[in-house]
Amino acid sequence: MNNQQQKEMWNGRAGASWVRHNTLLEQLLAEPGRRCMDALSPPSGAQLLDVGCGCGNQTLELASRLDASAKITGVDISEPMLALAEELKAANHTALKAEVEFIVGDASDSLFPNESFDAIYSRFGVMFFADPTAAFATLRETLKPGGQLAFVCWQSPALNPFFTAPMQAALSVLPPPPPAKPGAPGPFGLAVPETTKHVLTEAGFNKPSIEPLALELSVGASQSFDEIFEELIQIGPAAALIAESDPSLKDRAREAVYERLLEFYSPGNGVSFEANFWLVTARR
Repeated sequence: MNNQQQKEMWNGRAGASWVRHNTLLEQLLAEPGRRCMDALSPPSGAQLLDVGCGCGNQTLELASRLDASAKITGVDISEPMLALAEELKAANHTALKAEVEFIVGDASDSLFPNESFDAIYSRFGVMFFADPTAAFATLRETLKPGGQLAFVCWQSPALNPFFTAPMQAALSVLPPPPPAKPGAPGPFGLAVPETTKHVLTEAGFNKPSIEPLALELSVGASQSFDEIFEELIQIGPAAALIAESDPSLKDRAREAVYERLLEFYSPGNGVSFEANFWLVTARR
C-alpha cells in the first residue's frame, strides 16, 4: 500500500478494529514494547517521539517512566486510534509524570523542526513507510545530535504463528490474495535485518544494532476459548481476508480458523503464541 492507502485503512476498518479490541491487543503486545522502552536511555527533561503511537498505550507508559520536566509526543495517521489515546490520557493523568501530546500526522513527513527530540521510540509503527529510507532520514533530522532511535518490529511470518496460523486456516477455504512483495510496507516490511540495517545506514544513522527478541504472547487466561476466539477472529490479516470473501465461504473459513486457534488454547492460560521480533537501536 502507498501512504494514502495506509491512511485510508487506518482511518477505516483497521483503525476501528484496533480501537474496539485495544484491551486484548495490549495484553498480547505490551511486552515487546516494554523491552524496547528498556533499550532507551533518555536524559532528564528528555523530549521523546512515539512513531505510530496508535491508541497511545505505550506513549502513556513511557510518560510514566520519565521525569516531570520531560515530554513525549505520540504521532499516528489514525484519527480513531488517537481519539482513544486522548481518552486514555485523561483517564490516567494522575499516573503520568511527563507531559503527553498526541498529534495526527504521517511521521514520514517533515512534521517537526530539526533536532527536536532526544529519542524516537516505536512499537510496530515504522514498517509501513512507502519509502523507508526517506522516512528514516526525515526522522533522523528530528533527533538531536547523538539522539537515539529504538523500535521493535516483527521477524518473518514463518516465525510468528499469531499471523500465519489463522491465515493458513482461512486459506484452506478461501482463494489467496495477491502475494506481497518482499519488503513491501506492512507488518513484515522490516523483517529482513540486513535490509533494515541498510535502510538505517542509508538514512544516516550510526551504529544500527538489530537483536532478536523471542517472547510468548498470551491472552485470555480467565476466558473461555469461544470468548477469546470472537475477538481474535476480528483482528489480523485473516480477519480482513474473511471480511472481504464470498459470503458463502465465510462460515467455513471461520470454522477453519476456530479449529486452528484451538490448538493454541489451554484452560487457565488462554491462547498463547511463540513470537519473534527484532529490537533495533541506532544513533544520530
